[in-house]
Amino acid sequence: MVAPPSGVSVGSRLRLTGWEQQLLAAVGAHLSRARATDLAAAQRRERANDRQKMLSARFGLHSRYAGSICVDNDAAVRAAKEQLWAHQRQLQAAVGQLQRRTALPSKAAACGCRKRRCERCGGGYATENERLMKRRRLDVLRGELADVQRRRAEGRYGVCLGGSRLANSRHHLADAGLTEQQWRRAWEERRAWFGCVGNTGKPGGNPCLTLTRDDLDRPGQWFLTVSVPGPVQARFGCASRVRLTHPVPLHHRREELEERLHARRAVRLDIDVTTDRRGRQKVMLRIAWVRRAQPALTLQQARLGGLVGVDLNADHLAAARLDQDGNPIGRPVRIPLQLDGLPATTRDARLRAAITALLDFAATTGAWAIAVEELGFTDDTTREKHGRNRRFRRLLSGFPTLAFRTRLAAMAATAGIAVISVDPRYTSRIGGRDWQRVLAGGPTANSIKTNVTRHEGAAVAIGRRALAHGLTAGPRGPERRSAPHQRRRPDTRPAGRGDGRTSSPAAAVRAPGTPTRPIPRDRAGAEAARRTPVVISAPAPPNSGGRGPGETTRRAGRTPRIGSAAPPASPG
Repeated sequence: MVAPPSGVSVGSRLRLTGWEQQLLAAVGAHLSRARATDLAAAQRRERANDRQKMLSARFGLHSRYAGSICVDNDAAVRAAKEQLWAHQRQLQAAVGQLQRRTALPSKAAACGCRKRRCERCGGGYATENERLMKRRRLDVLRGELADVQRRRAEGRYGVCLGGSRLANSRHHLADAGLTEQQWRRAWEERRAWFGCVGNTGKPGGNPCLTLTRDDLDRPGQWFLTVSVPGPVQARFGCASRVRLTHPVPLHHRREELEERLHARRAVRLDIDVTTDRRGRQKVMLRIAWVRRAQPALTLQQARLGGLVGVDLNADHLAAARLDQDGNPIGRPVRIPLQLDGLPATTRDARLRAAITALLDFAATTGAWAIAVEELGFTDDTTREKHGRNRRFRRLLSGFPTLAFRTRLAAMAATAGIAVISVDPRYTSRIGGRDWQRVLAGGPTANSIKTNVTRHEGAAVAIGRRALAHGLTAGPRGPERRSAPHQRRRPDTRPAGRGDGRTSSPAAAVRAPGTPTRPIPRDRAGAEAARRTPVVISAPAPPNSGGRGPGETTRRAGRTPRIGSAAPPASPG
């Protein structure tokens, strides 16, 4: 199995002279006007080849500049189309939920008990007034759904260069805390475009923004050469290609980037002009490329040597190291993750810092994989799902579920660590019941006096489910036999399924007075334990050679999916 390629992006700050800064600003403004002109044609779904020829003839652009503009505009229109389709699905789900509940009588009109699981009340609302308000809300959502469906039928996918939020704040400058000059500067920076996609076989990665080191006086240093459009050449009286005076400092992934540049492989370059909080402008060079696809590990290979189980919470990450047999090793760790009430950039930085600490813990303990829960809090934060419990809904909204999973898969692929996603059911309950006291020191230890919480126990349960072991802590009395996962050698396990996913029926002796059949909730927990974990990112085999990206693919049922990353170090 081969994983698809993934992108890598690094940045470097450019040091420019006054004339070079004016030249790059003029080139960026010219390219931005060309992109804004092509966006309308992209929304009309005209052919990219015709649009590229029109841009080259009208604006005097290099064909690679024109092709890059068409590629980015097509990607923006495609993203708007997918977003409109996702919005339609959300509206359809909300309309269906409101139709089902408003069709039922209110609980006050039915029997007045207001119980959550009453057979007479069903799933109706609490009062008749609330039911009436929901019917009005249903009419509003139906109108919005009809508008979205009409836009999709007509093919109108709105794209606002610079962002619709910033565009709307132009009419509310006082509420946004901006002056007209500040808003104008932010609007121009957000709409600016200055870049070129990569081209294989060309020196420096692409023909328009080229990185070369041909200066004999300063060997080993890379310089940026910019292709200047015709109208800008006539304005500044310069050549068609201008090399900047100062070298480009390359710090992050320098060896990998230099290898691509020497091999004349595709590298994309973008120039961004931003303004910091103090009003100072800085010019950044963004360098991006795509790694080659590498063979991926199997789920059995990702489990070798044990793993690290992670329990994601609203304010911290709880992690525990487990060996291959499912036994915790050492003390669990608690990584703080305070994100509530912070800006998006600060939240993203703190999330990356927490994931970095988690990957460092896994690398220090020698783990090759990290097990996480496959949480689904993105669609369960509405009032229809949890009623008037606003505090609980806000808690679920604060979970960085999608951002954590996406960041973890990408960063773990770079670090050469696999990421395994498991079913989250009953992990917190069994972890707090069984594994909290085990981690605190044993069945007789007082967990209240220690620093071990039920979240660390849930991390152990998550790791055990990723290793295909049972969630329980094993024997708790003389009438129970030892569980198969506590036998170190695989050949000493009792006869049974033989795959290590569930215990043999003869592995546990029923205590007197216990029921012969499990209760329905226990049967559901056993079914969740038998589900196959899903690998969303995995390192490449040791003999594959080279590095590869992580992968996130669509599943069919519970079939494992594998990605690839950098090859891990040899065990031991």
